[in-house]
Formats: sequence, C-alpha cells, structure tokens
Amino acid sequence: MNSRPPFPSSPPSQPSPYRYLGRGGGERPVRLQIIIALVAGLIVVAVPLYLWRRPKPESIPSADAATADAGAYAWDAGALADAGAAADEGVTLSPFTTIKCENPGPGTTPPERCDHVTFFEDALARAIRDNVQCAPSGKTSITVSYVLEMDFRRKRTNLYAGKSTTVSRTKTKELIRCVKRAMPTPDWGTIPHQYVKYKINVMATYPANESY
Repeated sequence: MNSRPPFPSSPPSQPSPYRYLGRGGGERPVRLQIIIALVAGLIVVAVPLYLWRRPKPESIPSADAATADAGAYAWDAGALADAGAAADEGVTLSPFTTIKCENPGPGTTPPERCDHVTFFEDALARAIRDNVQCAPSGKTSITVSYVLEMDFRRKRTNLYAGKSTTVSRTKTKELIRCVKRAMPTPDWGTIPHQYVKYKINVMATYPANESY
C-alpha cells in the first residue's frame, strides 16, 4: 500500500507567505501609518484653532474707502462752514407755515391740511440767508415777515413783507428786492404740489448793529 507523499516544502529561495503576519518587519509599516495619521489629525485641529484665536490685524482702508471718508469729511467741513457763516450773519428763520392753499371751486382747505412745497421754501430760505447785507440795521433787532404767494396755473409768484414786520415797508423795500432777485426760476411742471395756489410765511430776525 503506497502512502501519500508529504506536502512539498517551499523552496529555500522563497520566503514563507506567513512570515510578515503579526510579527517581525510587518509592524513597522503599520506603526508608521498610525503616526502619520495622528500627526495629520493634530495639524487639522491645531491650524484652525490658531487661525481663529490669533489677533486680527487692523484692515487697511482701500483707496475707495479713503476717498469716501475724505468726501464725507469735506461735506462735514462745508456744512460747518455754512453753519458758522449763518451764525456770523445772525439771521434766524422760523419754521415755514402755510397760510392758505386752494384749488378752483367751492370749499376751503384748512391750512394744517395743506402740503408743503419744499422747492419754494428752500429757495426762499436760501435767498434770505444770502442777502443779509440788504436788511436794514439799527440799535435793536428787527423782524421781517416774508409772505410768498404761488400760483401754479398762472406760473407766478409774489413776495412781500407781512404785517408782523417790525420796521416800515419803506425800509424793507430794498431787502425784498434783493431776496426776489436771488430766488431761482421755477420749472413749474416738475414741482410736486397738490393745490393750485399757496400762501406761505417765514419770519426772519436780524440782530442789532453794534456799531450804532
């Protein structure tokens, strides 16, 4: 009875396929991969923490921002200069009031329901401030009541001194003429308004002349 031949052994020149499992040289690649993974994990966690907690440098304003700031400063300086000039001139204006507004037909509108035509209010205020030199002067302050009538149908305005003026109309004649000349020519079709006719009023107080 023939016995089966034993399993052939591996040739000495070929290493056993089980040599690197679990011991020997196979442990080094595994440990190296673990160390690399740990270092990479630390870097991933540490770098964002550093970037988040480090002090942020102050941003350098761009040229556009610097230009905008310069423009705002120039505007503020101009506004302050205008305010100073107005203070030096000394004229003080009351808020504008609407005396009357009306449309063709029956019925009247209470003055408190009239809209404000800001084009004429702003223009009149500017003209008054720009012509302080035309105002009469004396030992005491004076008040001039400016009354402005506007007619959008006839495209006409009328400016005169009202009854509350503290000096005679003769003395305010030159002042009214100066203010009229300084009023801009209105473009009637582009001015917002709700009524055809308006009558508005503003009080201007001029200081006393210290040279008297």
